[in-house]
Amino acid sequence: MIKFLTFFILTFLVLVSTNAKENIYLIENNEIYLENEGNILALRQSSKNIAFKNAFFILARKILEPKDISKLQQIDNLNIENFVLDFILQDEKISEINYFAKVSVNFNPEKIRIFFSKLNFKTKTHISENYLVLPIYKKFNTLYLWEDDNYWYDNLIAEYDKQGLLKLFFPKKSHINKFRISSSQVLDEDMNIVKQFLGYHQKKSAIILYLDEKYNHEKKKFESDLKFRIFNKNKFSDLNVLTDKIFNRESESSQVGMIAKLAINELQTWWKKRIEDLDDQLDVINSFYLSLKLNDLKKNLFVEKKIRSVLSSGEMILTELNKDYSVYKVTSEYSLEQLNLILESSEIRIEKNLSLENHYTVSY
Repeated sequence: MIKFLTFFILTFLVLVSTNAKENIYLIENNEIYLENEGNILALRQSSKNIAFKNAFFILARKILEPKDISKLQQIDNLNIENFVLDFILQDEKISEINYFAKVSVNFNPEKIRIFFSKLNFKTKTHISENYLVLPIYKKFNTLYLWEDDNYWYDNLIAEYDKQGLLKLFFPKKSHINKFRISSSQVLDEDMNIVKQFLGYHQKKSAIILYLDEKYNHEKKKFESDLKFRIFNKNKFSDLNVLTDKIFNRESESSQVGMIAKLAINELQTWWKKRIEDLDDQLDVINSFYLSLKLNDLKKNLFVEKKIRSVLSSGEMILTELNKDYSVYKVTSEYSLEQLNLILESSEIRIEKNLSLENHYTVSY
């Protein structure tokens, strides 16, 4: 067994060192359960094929529109292995009856992009900034945030997909966080406290998920109300991502788990919609000059790489280079607002150079 695992890992590649949190093409922990029919090599091959297929459709659901998923499922003889960059068997357990394997699969972004492009499928791969989540739970007139009894918090984390396009950060339940911010301060929208809390956790924006669950003794039913708020750029505003039609406000039992699943799905849809709004605006070519200071070469290379990853080939051309800065001509269908939204996750922002017309700089 040890000999096989070593051979498996060395022969069938080791996952690249890309940070899994930033690599949406890496689908981890695909669990495969099969009946042990005696042929271990055949079981391993079957589990690999199943893991590839499962991972491929998980990725597809992340980056494609629902209507394209149904079209994709109708394609016969998909050679999914052709899209795999590398994979690793993380765990394997064999008994006389059952076979279990856990496989992580890393897909080749360029091959995936080309394949979906040929099918005229529009992909969405822009990752959001890291939103800090404040999950407030009101149960029988008691508020919970960092308390152990905040089951709303627990269910939201259980439903959250760390490998998705939407990045969420859940501060730990702790007495320290209780001391720093309370549920009442969040609900009262105390801007200074929220800003301080964000600063401590090195985040810029917060999403407030407020679930109010009551028990109506006359109806003998639970009544649930869910509200979304966002704190961004020093202001609070509603996130209109959920309607009463999505779940019944009244039920015979608590709906915390089900509502958590719906809430996470709605947030993911909200982020995808922001990307769709960008795509719908791509009808004007924007051209401007971007200056990058050269006093920190490592930082400069990082910023350049991130901006180039957003733009297409040939849309960022070096036009001037001296000892202080480099100047690039950027030509893109993206507006400055759109570029800044995409670059939020990398903490990069393109800003107007007030001294030169049509020139911009980068804050990071």
